[in-house]
Amino acid sequence: MKEIEGQLCIENIPVINLAREYGSPLFIYSAELIKNNFEKYQNELGSNDLICYAVKANSNLHILRLLSELGSGFDVVSGNELKRCLTAGADKNKIVFSGVAKSNEEIILAIESDILSINIESYGEFERIAKISEQLNKSVNCALRVNPDIAIGSHKYIETGSKTSKFGLDSEAVNKISDEARENKLVNITSVACHIGSQISDENLILKSLDVISEIANNLSLNGHFIKFLDIGGGLGIQYKDEEEGDPGILMAGVKNRLEGKEYKIILEPGRSIIGSAGILVTRIEYIKNAGGKKFAIIDAGMNDLIRPSLYEAWHEVKELENREISSDTYDLAGPVCETGDILAKDRNLKILPNDFVAFMDVGAYGSVMSSNYNSRLKPMELLVRGGEIEVIRRKETFEDLIALES
Repeated sequence: MKEIEGQLCIENIPVINLAREYGSPLFIYSAELIKNNFEKYQNELGSNDLICYAVKANSNLHILRLLSELGSGFDVVSGNELKRCLTAGADKNKIVFSGVAKSNEEIILAIESDILSINIESYGEFERIAKISEQLNKSVNCALRVNPDIAIGSHKYIETGSKTSKFGLDSEAVNKISDEARENKLVNITSVACHIGSQISDENLILKSLDVISEIANNLSLNGHFIKFLDIGGGLGIQYKDEEEGDPGILMAGVKNRLEGKEYKIILEPGRSIIGSAGILVTRIEYIKNAGGKKFAIIDAGMNDLIRPSLYEAWHEVKELENREISSDTYDLAGPVCETGDILAKDRNLKILPNDFVAFMDVGAYGSVMSSNYNSRLKPMELLVRGGEIEVIRRKETFEDLIALES
């Protein structure tokens, strides 16, 4: 995203033109930025290492297809995310299945799809996988997702590696599964995995988790397992405001240093750092309102479209689409949803008038994918800009879509 002759542009196309043609609210993504962000990782990896994009960050089929074309694998957390990846043409041998609550149906789907690995998150899940693989008479490769008890100092809702987290196995469960899997002819433990959280700026935290899983992998090998992969998860952060971005180069240099002389292949699961900066949300100013000594810009996008500010108190930069010679003022940007918490930005200095458009930046991750129909509001259209081409990758919902499952 850049400014050209006073206009915010995405791949040299003025965003104002897209807003006027397609309306608002409107999600827009840059294929060029997605590719550049992906290659920041790809250029640092060894030939046998693997990027498994975290599908939960943005699961649009067209974006999955673009990443698959770039050579990405995928990290899924539900059966339907797995189906999305297969529909998008993903290589099944590059898919890992995470998540703490896999159903019988999801495990059957994963085993029958011959994916790279199912991440085991509890002893109960191991028992279920073993039972289903026996019923299907089909072998399955699995990873032990361990809990390294590492706090990252991020928002409590996006920390996943602390001792009290619902995610991962403790040492007792690892040892129990290791012993039982060694005697099981169908369940193969081929990976050790962890994921300590999201929006991490200190690469050393991920490297610390690598030390933990590397030691566990060594112990599993001594116990008769052939460990091929170390999955260090994702979580490198991006700059929304004044945060430091995580650096894939620094991370992978540390990985290579720690694993020198060892033959493990590395799996990374980046999501936000690939898609986050590549998306914007365009919204229209409906009204300017004064209340209680504050000025509100009432916009047509709400917490149903972008829930991060309400859920996490997340900060997104807001930009005018055109630089005009009008006076600026300080506004809270409030959405149309009937909730006091439907404030997407506070105390922003903007040059705006009713019917103007503004853009919320860096919404590619956990934006549209977390949207809802609350207040019976329709989910927005989504566009992908690729060079000079504009592709509608999700049409705007209609009222008929909204009630289709209730008819």
